[in-house]
Amino acid sequence: MKEKSPACGRTKVTRLPGRCLLMPSPTAVPLPYPTTSSSVFPGLHSGLCNPSRPGKRSLSDPEVDKPTVIPLQKGLLLIRELGLKQLLPYAAYQVKLRTGFFRRATPTGGWRSAVSALDGPACLSPFSCLESDQFNKLELAAFIAGADEVLHGRYHPFGGPSAPLTLALAANSLDHWTHYIDSFAGEDIKFTWEPARFTWVYSLAVAGKVSGDAGYAERFWKNLEQFTSHNPVNSGPNWSSAQEVALRLLPMLFAWQCFENLPSTTKERVQALTWLVEQSARRISATLDYARSQNNNHLLSEALGLIMAGTLFSGRHPLAKRWTEIGFGEFEHALLTQVEPEGTYSQHSTNYHRMILQLSLVYYAYAQKNRRVISKSVLGRLAAATHWLEEFTDPVSGSASNLGHNDGTFLLPFGASDYGDVRPTLQAASLAFLHHPAYPPGPWDALALVLGIPLPNSDQNPPLVSNFIHSTHRVGDEKCWGTLRAVTFHSRPAHADQLAVDLWWEGVNIALDAGSYLYNAPPPWDNALARTCVHNTVSIDGQDQMLRTGRFLWLKWTNAQYTPQTDENSRSAFMIWRTDPPIRHIRNLTFLPGKGFKVVDELIPIGIMKKPGRADLHWLLPDWGFKLVSKGIFLDQNDRSINLEIAADLPAGQDSDLQISLVRAGETIAGTKDDPTRGWYSPTYCAKIPALSMVVSSPFSAPLRFVSTWKLNTLSPK
Repeated sequence: MKEKSPACGRTKVTRLPGRCLLMPSPTAVPLPYPTTSSSVFPGLHSGLCNPSRPGKRSLSDPEVDKPTVIPLQKGLLLIRELGLKQLLPYAAYQVKLRTGFFRRATPTGGWRSAVSALDGPACLSPFSCLESDQFNKLELAAFIAGADEVLHGRYHPFGGPSAPLTLALAANSLDHWTHYIDSFAGEDIKFTWEPARFTWVYSLAVAGKVSGDAGYAERFWKNLEQFTSHNPVNSGPNWSSAQEVALRLLPMLFAWQCFENLPSTTKERVQALTWLVEQSARRISATLDYARSQNNNHLLSEALGLIMAGTLFSGRHPLAKRWTEIGFGEFEHALLTQVEPEGTYSQHSTNYHRMILQLSLVYYAYAQKNRRVISKSVLGRLAAATHWLEEFTDPVSGSASNLGHNDGTFLLPFGASDYGDVRPTLQAASLAFLHHPAYPPGPWDALALVLGIPLPNSDQNPPLVSNFIHSTHRVGDEKCWGTLRAVTFHSRPAHADQLAVDLWWEGVNIALDAGSYLYNAPPPWDNALARTCVHNTVSIDGQDQMLRTGRFLWLKWTNAQYTPQTDENSRSAFMIWRTDPPIRHIRNLTFLPGKGFKVVDELIPIGIMKKPGRADLHWLLPDWGFKLVSKGIFLDQNDRSINLEIAADLPAGQDSDLQISLVRAGETIAGTKDDPTRGWYSPTYCAKIPALSMVVSSPFSAPLRFVSTWKLNTLSPK
């Protein structure tokens, strides 16, 4: 008999502070694994990965999570690790911000228009001029359902559950944009920005184009008018980020293209939209130095915004040529500096990686329209970036590992079955940058179709030989695979996740990366899932691998390296902890064909340890039925089961005081509760669902070895 734990078998859904939703079984964001209730066998000797008791520091101890760093030390570390080339433009931006320069340079209400007469955007947007019968190749049901929700005033923020669509801000008057940084009306500013990204427009535009129903077009124009009347140019939070200003131009141009021949698309409305595009380009130009100082997806987004405006106003605005040239130049330079030769993106995030590939596909479409030749070096980086995302994508489900920051960005939803589906992006990027499809024909062709990227002949299949066996970090086959993360940082780390392992089995993510959940909430949810202790790796004495000095800032970067590969089924890497004495952590991930995986961790002190340390091995597991057993944990779901066995080897003469902690949704099942952020998986921003956080902890003063054996079984049909 299985005994129900107090935390298991619930289906509660509660509203958290702000607008976030606790989702035990979400519908709008399908999980990379099925869920069920959980059980635990009692009577097992279990302790705690990081017990809150004298002599032991909790994972949430402020002394651990928020170490004291004097300003001079922080400044020197910033110069050493980021460099003056990146810091000086940021310092210049701050000076202009604090002295009122930007307030004077970006006047409330905007600039006087210099746009001359403008024709329709059919040939001036990145989108292909699709006829209604071509739109029928898209998955129309989802678009029409989404459009009908918008008609009723609702949409799906961050690809999550339905929520009210609000474009009118809750304020009687708005200050200049320089007054708004991280929050508006006391809440995370991302909740204000999300509806103003206008990604809900795609559903309206496709539904209106196919059905001919003028109501969809009218709703777009009404919503746009509501936005412009309640968000005056350069006033309020929706003008505080030039990146946000740029991103909303793309869906607006798509809607204009789809609705241009309908009666509701009047001359006056077109003039209002073109004026908004012009004002947006001027706002982007004013603070482009900030985007350069960040040198991340901000710069790519804003450069693309200038390309969009410059192309639209070509020959009709005195600044159009300048905007286009600056946009292309900045975008291409950013790709060469942000994408490593092997394809790694500087922000170390699969979701941001998808984002920059989608931005690059739009850039590619504009380059074709402007007859701009893309250099071989830029195309080489885009090809490498495409390969990189493919290696982190599950061939069965189409989802990618939840690596790094996940802020819910999904700019172009065409062809995706859900928020996590990256196949349309991979298909379009493969066709554009690798010159072959990533997948056989299917619904994931939609993004390429919309952007005018030629689809292959039906007899052209994806390459037969997978690149996975040549990957430095991936093992396995198409149905059962895993990755071992090891990075030498050339840009700011996102998470302290060196040597983290991610495992997939027949479309199910069985060793999960927790994601992000929230960036700007009060503790403990101030980007808490960036810490080492919630990743599938080993932490020492409750410390992070690097020094955390802000929500998004890690200093004292800890690099990791792969060791030479001798077996296609095995990957190894190592890092060195900045402890006293330093400790070398060596991790090996081995794929066992037909059986599962083995993960071996070795902790080797480089010198004599003056006092014993504590090693915590963490695994984040799917929310399946479970039993704690003497050697680990047994999980089962429908016809599948996982037996995870963990052993610790210590030198002769040392006792193994192995302790086990199991937490689900912040509630302790075994051991003593220590961290409310454990036992959660965040599939997108502002959404979190229960998972099983298991920690095996052991003291050590000499070399320690953990062995985690994953035995995967499928029950035979009766």
